[in-house]
Amino acid sequence: MLLIVLILCFNSCTKEGVIEVIPKTLPEYLAQMVPFVTTELPIVRNCVVGYDKNNYSVSLNAVSATSLTVVKAAYLAALKADSAIFVSAGVTIPQIVAGNQALGAPGKVFWTGVNLVDKRSLNDAITTGNSLNTGTLAGTAPGNVPLAAKTVYASAIAAASTTRDAVTTTIDRQVTEAITKLTDATNVFKTAIIK
Repeated sequence: MLLIVLILCFNSCTKEGVIEVIPKTLPEYLAQMVPFVTTELPIVRNCVVGYDKNNYSVSLNAVSATSLTVVKAAYLAALKADSAIFVSAGVTIPQIVAGNQALGAPGKVFWTGVNLVDKRSLNDAITTGNSLNTGTLAGTAPGNVPLAAKTVYASAIAAASTTRDAVTTTIDRQVTEAITKLTDATNVFKTAIIK
């Protein structure tokens, strides 16, 4: 008896409603894919290694320029292949779907290495901070700074560099906060310089 109750409960709990899939027409597929590919093409073509938004991350790896060339070529090839499908005579829905699927892997690899925010101002602050820290000697003479202050400042620069280099830095606020923290640390460092 208990077995029958369990079977009935199990069966009644696992039944799902019928999922209705409404098919799209060929013009609907084209209306979705053509603008996407048209928008992606210039972004990929114009992408260079740098700290600007939509540039390939400098810090992604030691061979960013080589990596970008390979990744960019793969994604451009997939985008161009899709463009050719769209304008071909007798294009079919399965061709469009296959082209869309072919964009997935190279697109993901490409966008993983692209800066989603502008990191130039943070990079400039880090460069300035490194110059100040390197140019200021630790010591007790005028123009020097206590070693502890130099160590704390180096840590602040390293933290800002981590934010700049992180793939997870994807919103402007993260960059702004890192600049603010580094600016505050720079001001503290400057006041620690012995007069």
